[in-house]
Amino acid sequence: MKKHIILLLVASLGLASCGKEYLETTPSESISEQLMFTDLTGAQTVLEGLHRATYQYYNAHDRFGQKSIDLVMDIMGEDFYQTAAAYGWYNNNYYRWVSHRNATDGRLEYVWAYYYDLINGANIILKNIDNITIYDAEIPKKNWIKAQALFYRAHSYYMLVQLFSTRYDYTSSNNTQLGDPIYTEPTSTGKERSTVQAVYTQIKTDLQDAVTLLTGNTTAQPDISHPNLNTVYGLYARVALTTGDWTNAATYAANARTGKTIVSGANLIDYGWNKSNSEWLWGAYLIDEQQTSYASFFSHIDPYFGGYAGLGGFKNISTLLYDHMSATDYRKEAWFVQINAANPRVGQKFSGWGEWTNDYLYMRAGEMYIIEAEAKARIAGQEAAAKQVLTTYMLTRDPNYDISSLTGTAVLNEILLQRRIELWGEGQRFLDLKRLNLPLDRANLGHNSTNWGTAGYYAAGAKEFTWLIPQSELDANSSMVQNPL
Repeated sequence: MKKHIILLLVASLGLASCGKEYLETTPSESISEQLMFTDLTGAQTVLEGLHRATYQYYNAHDRFGQKSIDLVMDIMGEDFYQTAAAYGWYNNNYYRWVSHRNATDGRLEYVWAYYYDLINGANIILKNIDNITIYDAEIPKKNWIKAQALFYRAHSYYMLVQLFSTRYDYTSSNNTQLGDPIYTEPTSTGKERSTVQAVYTQIKTDLQDAVTLLTGNTTAQPDISHPNLNTVYGLYARVALTTGDWTNAATYAANARTGKTIVSGANLIDYGWNKSNSEWLWGAYLIDEQQTSYASFFSHIDPYFGGYAGLGGFKNISTLLYDHMSATDYRKEAWFVQINAANPRVGQKFSGWGEWTNDYLYMRAGEMYIIEAEAKARIAGQEAAAKQVLTTYMLTRDPNYDISSLTGTAVLNEILLQRRIELWGEGQRFLDLKRLNLPLDRANLGHNSTNWGTAGYYAAGAKEFTWLIPQSELDANSSMVQNPL
């Protein structure tokens, strides 16, 4: 395994240089574990490095942690697009479905390295934290740190297995297709690929262990960047939905949104994409010294920011989704605006209204309502409950919303369509296309067809939905096997 260390400890102390290469071929043993894990303060310092890694700059304007990958997940779908190539960021590579199918592309390597770096950092914590001598009163804090490391490992494997493997088929009991190597301890020795089923088993084990450690734990959450019990349940709900575990998906989603208040109605125009938002479950709180200007999520998506979006890379919503919103749907006014004739449906959903420092959203309670509704719609006898959950949420968006006349498949289709509208720009669409075994079809949705290259249509289950293993990993790990070219 080629080792990619993000310099987690340096990053957590705010000393990482933006001019430094994001990849370091340094074994994990170079980190002085003996020094860092003498007490819980040192362990928390390593944990802060994991948090910091989710939004730091990685030496390119399309590599700035989790939100840079969330953008990829949307721009590879059909609901989110630029009408012009602009400066080419995201458009010439991901939108055209090029980078993820080129084993030597640095963007591909970045995504692989980003998640395995987080896994390695989490493994360093998990290897050492139980060996720290602590007082009984410190046990809750130790469990709190340990649970967050488990969360980061689970989330990283969840992203890796969805991207670099063929989809989990929840209609089958046999998901033995090649998944990703599973590492539960820090190592520089590469492993063979585990099965997709084995990866999901590891993910669920980590999440259940995190739930156990956080249940009843009164350790205060410093801010929204530190995953708590709600966050763990939120990821558990996503995983259960992906694996067709409908009952648990509904239960965990309801647990995740417990105690959260949904921003609604006219307030959507001032949605407040910052950590004070009442429905956030997980995100990153940025200060001026940490914002990465042009190499940032807001640079690429906020039309008023002065970054790449404002320089011609406006992000539009598809005609299908825009037209499905009724005239009384607040989202239609609050989240989208006409910039010019070529860009009539530009997203202003994530606008900081000209501010350069804004916080990053990774998960929120609104998504949990939709997961619960979809899961219940797939359970026999739960259609009425599914409609109620969706209606409860949608009335915060459209005071006239009514699906009482829908039944059967029409209910599920409406939930999935509202999911596409509500989560536009939040990093879910490519994952949903793959999860639901749908084709990519961009025709007649407002795209500029000359801009997508050959990526106008890919059939459901096509090999192009599976990302290639980076060539650097193949070169360094003799046990690694490439995906179908």
